[in-house]
Amino acid sequence: MTRRQEKANSLILRELSELLQRKVSDPRLRGVHIVSVDISPDFHLARVLYSFLNDEMSDEDVQKGLDSAKPFLRRELKKVLQLRVLPELAFFFDPSIKHGDHILELLKSVRPQD
Repeated sequence: MTRRQEKANSLILRELSELLQRKVSDPRLRGVHIVSVDISPDFHLARVLYSFLNDEMSDEDVQKGLDSAKPFLRRELKKVLQLRVLPELAFFFDPSIKHGDHILELLKSVRPQD
């Protein structure tokens, strides 16, 4: 991965996180966190991994919310990113944070033997 890709990844991650927290009003996207961004070498596609801890929401609902917010997110990114080509956003659920939270809950419930 080139230095330029790494910089674009971190900029997109930061801006998407900010947009989701401050400007997106879709209730399906409350509590969604961007885990990582991986931009393709030609800068045409950005794989965005996201996670959330809210058990009341389903993966499908969050995915639909992100897909419907894509045009808005791309427009907002275009305003702040200085890229010749603004990448297409592809969102993928990353279960690692939810899985880690579940493991922590299990560890808390285990009591040491006397």
